[in-house]
Amino acid sequence: MRRTLATAIHQNLPDEDTSFITISDVEVTRDLSVATVYINTLDPSQEKLAVKTLSLNAKQLRKVMAQQINTRKVPELRFKYDASLEYGRKLESLIQKARATDANLPDDASLPDEKE
Repeated sequence: MRRTLATAIHQNLPDEDTSFITISDVEVTRDLSVATVYINTLDPSQEKLAVKTLSLNAKQLRKVMAQQINTRKVPELRFKYDASLEYGRKLESLIQKARATDANLPDDASLPDEKE
């Protein structure tokens, strides 16, 4: 479903610039009524534009998917921005800062002694 939707986005929304949008995950409810589509953008500042563009075209994308996938029901599409990449970048930055700080400590600096 993820591949089909990604292809549908890039091929069927020619008036919109969707080249900066990638789909990171799709979660479908058990009854196939709703699919939550998590997207990423190359530039985090474009997240709102991407979600708005896809949400406005959700019915068209659902129709295209209905023609391409063989299921008895095609779920309603809901788009959400996946902030996990940004979160990962922030964590990586914090780790790099901690390593740089540790590298600047003198060699004889040790952890405080534990009280017994």
